[in-house]
Amino acid sequence: MPSHQIDERFAQARHEIEQLTHETLHLYRHVNLLYRIGEAIADSAEPDEICRLVLRECVRILRARSGRIEMADGRTFGPTPLAPGEALRVPIETRNGLLGTLTIHDDRGRFFTAADEKLVRAVARHAGVAIENNRLVQGLIQKNEELQTLDRMKDEFVRNVSHELRTPLASIKGFAATILQDADMPAETLREFVGIIDDESDRLVALVNDILDLSKIMAGRMRYVMQPSRLETLLSEVVRLLRVLAAEKGVELMLEVSDPVELNLDPARIAQVFKNLVGNAIKFTDVGTVRVRQWLADGEARVEVSDTGDGIPAGELGQIFESFYRVEGGSRAREGTGLGLALVRGILEAHGAHLDVSSEEGRGSTFTVRFPLGEQGQASHEPQDPDRR
Repeated sequence: MPSHQIDERFAQARHEIEQLTHETLHLYRHVNLLYRIGEAIADSAEPDEICRLVLRECVRILRARSGRIEMADGRTFGPTPLAPGEALRVPIETRNGLLGTLTIHDDRGRFFTAADEKLVRAVARHAGVAIENNRLVQGLIQKNEELQTLDRMKDEFVRNVSHELRTPLASIKGFAATILQDADMPAETLREFVGIIDDESDRLVALVNDILDLSKIMAGRMRYVMQPSRLETLLSEVVRLLRVLAAEKGVELMLEVSDPVELNLDPARIAQVFKNLVGNAIKFTDVGTVRVRQWLADGEARVEVSDTGDGIPAGELGQIFESFYRVEGGSRAREGTGLGLALVRGILEAHGAHLDVSSEEGRGSTFTVRFPLGEQGQASHEPQDPDRR
């Protein structure tokens, strides 16, 4: 074979080898990119990290000028080219829908090949899977944290309930056993012990009722029988019932109604709210007054329950609506179930109402209930709650 033919074949073979090497290197880069995207999927990388990885590698492998990702939620990655030329745009999507678009820009007058488009589409598809996986993982983490929080709340609730039930039960059992063991107990002592048993039984019943109500609110199963009701009539009845308690302590209980109003509400449950607020005001006031005031302002019906009593320490105002929480200090710190204000908040939220509180230790507290005018809550035609007191 002539030498010139050998040289031609050698040159052709060299060219083919160089072309094959180039194609092999190009294929390696494509495979490596897909592999790195796969790693991002396996590691549940953050969506921002995935988008930056996709842009950086696509631009590098395709030797493009720039790239840009526009997500459906409004986030963007990569610069907007000042003078865009050839552009290759593909969707980033999953079976659940479009997540965004990936655009590769090149202003050098070259055109992207079918192989380039195939690669970018594959990368975008893998990126969509990675982003979707991350969202699912984050959702599972959040759900797990919520379940753990609920589990802790349940355990704490059970512990508190057990403790609160044990106290009156122990007292009832103790005094009952003493009566049974002492056949010659004087009548006066017997009456005293029976009175204590009766008081503790009332406390136990109140605690059980509060627990049942609170559990219904927490589970979203509390029933409300909404009906047009005169707010001032409801407040007058609450004040009438509690005036005897106030008189026994020498506390003046007053009701002031500036603007009568009719609201759509559950009268029994709202009465429960104000019995709790007014009862607390009386309990924590030794000298002075408890004032209940009703008026209209800024599109709301407002009811203010204020007292001149002990007040609440500033550091505890954020905790008073927690279940079983009771303000520390004083001989009355352990009175009550510690569930009243939690119930109050739950009932008012169901009526679309708001509760504000302000207090100064040693100078009294003010609780203000704000009902939006118009229709409160959702009317219900369900039967009366059998556990309603």
